Amino acid sequence: MTGDTTIRRQPRATAKQASMADVAQAAGVSMITVSRMLRQPDVVAEATRLRIEKAMTEVGYVPNLIAGGLAATHTQLVAAIVPYIHHGVFADAVQGLSDTLNARGYCVLLGNSGGSTDNEETIVRALLGHRPAGLVIQGANHTEQTRRLLTRASIPVVEMGTLPEDPIDMSVGYSNTAAAVTVIDHFVGTGRRRIGFIGHASQNNDRHRQRMKGYRQGLEKASLPFDPSLLDEAEFSIADGTAAFVRLLERSPDMDAVFCSSDLWAAGAVFECQRRGIAIPGRMSICGFNDQEIASQMNPQLTTIRVRREEIGAIAADMILTRLAGEEPASTQVDVNYEFVIRGTTG
Repeated sequence: MTGDTTIRRQPRATAKQASMADVAQAAGVSMITVSRMLRQPDVVAEATRLRIEKAMTEVGYVPNLIAGGLAATHTQLVAAIVPYIHHGVFADAVQGLSDTLNARGYCVLLGNSGGSTDNEETIVRALLGHRPAGLVIQGANHTEQTRRLLTRASIPVVEMGTLPEDPIDMSVGYSNTAAAVTVIDHFVGTGRRRIGFIGHASQNNDRHRQRMKGYRQGLEKASLPFDPSLLDEAEFSIADGTAAFVRLLERSPDMDAVFCSSDLWAAGAVFECQRRGIAIPGRMSICGFNDQEIASQMNPQLTTIRVRREEIGAIAADMILTRLAGEEPASTQVDVNYEFVIRGTTG
């Protein structure tokens, strides 16, 4: 399944960035006191410091960390936040982002949230303090304060890898839900009826929640019952995928297919089947997600959802560069779609 569609949205009105004066007024202190607290918090009374910190949160103020806070409103930096640096899926998108920005004289300042929305909020505050020209963030699951900070930042913001109903500013990605439905449709069409699902353990991962939603929609579409015993979770490693697959087999020995929301987990399932002498795809049909390099190098090769990750990063960069040039992108939400790649692990 391939294709490109766009959804046109009205340009967002930029909000005035909160200033030190706004903090001083909200805290009921002088600007000198706010400045002193930011530079030397230990010399400010604790009650005053707490009042200033509360005011900073309320008005969405982020200290300017560049050139003594006086030289510029933004830099030649574009900030990017991903859940995991070591996961190739996110690295590919950052590569596409970086290649496009570097060609125009911008550099990427990278943050790693570890999949935590609280960590993400902390990183957003730190990165905004360096006054980036724009910010790219993986996914659309954020704290309310993160959304407020990014809305008030007066810089282009792109959420990538998903298509949120209520984007902060702009987004580029694909429908994770539709991709999952496509997988279940294929399983059902090849006669599978006891279909397992391995997803991410974090409740903060909106992409995996959407894939779970698609899994359930696919079952309902085929009039198959939803069975919680056919669900399991894993972190991002082949070993974790193996362990999740083993737990599924122990609970549901009649399982005849498994949809893994990562190629790494699918690889773990394939390797475990080979150790146990379980025929693939005869006895067990297995599908992954993302079409990482391992998918085409396994034997049998892995059926999976192909996502154009570098293209997503490049488009995110183009959207930011267009805004910085004083223009509006042709669309503020770009759907790059996905491709279902059928290989040897499914019938």
